[in-house]
Amino acid sequence: MDHSPSTKAPFYKRVQAIAVLIASVMISFGSWGDTKELLTELYDSGISLFTNNVEFSHLNSVKVGGNLEFIEKTYGIAKVIKLSKTKDGVEYRYYTDRKYVLAVATKKSRIIAYQVVSLRTSFDPSVPFSDFTLGSFSYSEYANNIDDYRLDNANITYFLESHSLGRAGLFLNLHLAYVGYAADYSAASTAHVTSQQAVASLDQAVLESNNKALNTALQTLRNKVRPNVYVVGDVDASTAADMLLTRYEYAVYFKDQL
Repeated sequence: MDHSPSTKAPFYKRVQAIAVLIASVMISFGSWGDTKELLTELYDSGISLFTNNVEFSHLNSVKVGGNLEFIEKTYGIAKVIKLSKTKDGVEYRYYTDRKYVLAVATKKSRIIAYQVVSLRTSFDPSVPFSDFTLGSFSYSEYANNIDDYRLDNANITYFLESHSLGRAGLFLNLHLAYVGYAADYSAASTAHVTSQQAVASLDQAVLESNNKALNTALQTLRNKVRPNVYVVGDVDASTAADMLLTRYEYAVYFKDQL
């Protein structure tokens, strides 16, 4: 039986025809600037359906020490702004994308840290100052030791651990987190313990001040769970954790927007 080579070609031809038609109409009204912007958005949207290249390009514009105005040329104005509970004069600004939530910590319009929360298991951005991509490694695979950690299993289920980057990382800190409402990269590789159960077990051991159970739960979590968040910047573990949206904030501000 004969088969048509592909159904994709007609689809792309239709998209191309529509784009040309729109461009022709808008140019006829003298709106080349608007036409160029629209065509760029259409192209980016099409590429984004099949790859993460557009999102990676956007994230590359976000730098510690950068200017807030510069990144808002890419992301637009923040959807949510929160005051830091741990650092005076610092604000957290949150920007939405179908595949991730970006948060930047700013002080007088200067970016002092930024956070990427993955919302899809197919989204795998590079972790700054490393050879890893998000979702490809467990905590213990990233490093044997940690500098500090934070966790909660109430308003938000999360575990966050901190690593100082030293001279090679501009003396910044990298924080790797698992948060319950984000993409669960661990699901396919975890047979007998889920990520949220691992956090709950560690949280219970901390509450009970049971050092033996704590060490066991921490090791189990670090071996089994894969981070779905990274934070990089000149902030400590408490501030990196403070940047995380609670599950209620996420549900109100972002869940229906993605």
